[in-house]
Amino acid sequence: MPFKYIIKWQKTNPEKISVEAFHRYPHTEEEKRKPAFTIGKAQGGGLLAIRHVLEKAAQKYPTKKRGKTTYILLNEGDEKAYETAYRIGLAAAMINKAQTTQEIQKTTHYILNATPEEIWFWTSKLLDDEINTKALEALAVLTGATQTNQTTPTTKQTTPKPIQPQKGTFWPIVRQRMKEKAIQLYRRDHPQTKTEPSVKELRKAGYLQIAKTITLKEVYQEKKNSKITVNPS
Repeated sequence: MPFKYIIKWQKTNPEKISVEAFHRYPHTEEEKRKPAFTIGKAQGGGLLAIRHVLEKAAQKYPTKKRGKTTYILLNEGDEKAYETAYRIGLAAAMINKAQTTQEIQKTTHYILNATPEEIWFWTSKLLDDEINTKALEALAVLTGATQTNQTTPTTKQTTPKPIQPQKGTFWPIVRQRMKEKAIQLYRRDHPQTKTEPSVKELRKAGYLQIAKTITLKEVYQEKKNSKITVNPS
C-alpha cells in the first residue's frame, strides 16, 4: 500500500489519539512531516471504550515514545496492521462525534466487532469528502446509537412503516435479508442444486459474509433515499 499509518496516543489529561496516514515513499519534506490524511481523532474520557484495543496494538506493533506520546507504527506490510489502523481511526471518529456515553458504547462495540469488509466500507465513506460526516451519521443509526428524526403524526395507525434501524428490530431484519441474499448468491453459483443450503453451509462457504456487506450497503442507501424523500430540498 502507498501509505504507512501511525497512531499517536497521548496519555495526558485529556487523553488524545489521532490515526494518521503518511506517504510511504515521500518526495518532499512536507510529505515527510505532514500526514496525507487523518482517519480519525478524538480526546477525552470516551477513549476508555477503546483503550484496551490501543494497549493491544502497542504490544503487537513497533512503538516510539516522545514525552507522554506513544507512536504506534503500523507499516509492517501486514494487512492486519492496516485493518487495525482503520478500525481504531473509525472508532476515534465516532467517539469524537458522539454526544452521549450511550452513543460511544454502541458505536464502538459495533466497530470493534465488525468484519474487515465492514471496516473498509465505512472508512472509505468516511474518507470521501462528499460523504464524510454523513457516513458517521448513517453508521450511528445502523448501530442503534441514534435514530432518524421522527415526527408524531396524528394519523399513523394503518400506515406501514419502512424498515427502521431501531432497538431490537434492525439486526433481525438485516439477518433475515442476509440469509435471503446469501441463498440467492449460492443458487447463482450452484444452479444444479435443488435443496436449500443451511445457514452453516452458507457461513462456511463465505456467502453469509458477502451477503452481510451487500445488505448493509443496501440499508444505508435506503436510509439515504428515505431521508431525501422525507426532507426534499
